[in-house]
Amino acid sequence: MASIIHDPVQFYKKMDRMDRAGNKSAIAARQAREIISSLADKNHLDHELRIKLSQDGEARIKNCIKFRLVDGHRLVAVKEKDWFIFLFLGTHDEADNWIKNNINMKPDPERGKIVPPSSHSLRNQEEPEQAGGPDHPKPPCIHDLDVPLHEVLDQKTLREIFPGICSPPK
Repeated sequence: MASIIHDPVQFYKKMDRMDRAGNKSAIAARQAREIISSLADKNHLDHELRIKLSQDGEARIKNCIKFRLVDGHRLVAVKEKDWFIFLFLGTHDEADNWIKNNINMKPDPERGKIVPPSSHSLRNQEEPEQAGGPDHPKPPCIHDLDVPLHEVLDQKTLREIFPGICSPPK
C-alpha cells in the first residue's frame, strides 16, 4: 500500500460534489480515483503518471506534487517515505488557494486513511460494467461505510467531540 487520503471526510465529500456536478468535474474526479488507485498498488511514479504531473511543480509545501487533471483541475499530494499522501482535489484556483493557506504543511501519515490495493481501491462509480457487477463490486461511499469513527475522523476531531472520554478525570 502506498496511498493515504490525508483528510478522508473532506476529500471524499469534494469528490462526491464533483461527481454530482457532472461534466468535466466528474471526469476530473474519475481521473483522481485512477491516480490514487494506481499509486495504492505501487510506491513510485511510473512514466504514465509522471506525464500527468504539473509542469510548474510546487515549492510551497515540501515534497509536494500536483497532478494535472481535465479542465485545469489539480490533485495535490506529498511523497513521504513510501507513501503518497493525497491532500487536496479541486480546480486550479482552489488548489492554489488551498496551498497558500497550508504553506509549509507537514502531513502526518497516521492521521489519514490508507487506500487499499487495487482489489478494494477507489474505482470509477460511473462505469456500470465495472461497478456493481459480481466481479467488480461497487466501491463504498463514505456515507455507506460501517467503520469505526477513528477510521473516518482524525484524532483531533475525536478529542473535540468526546472531551470527557479522552481526558483524565479531575
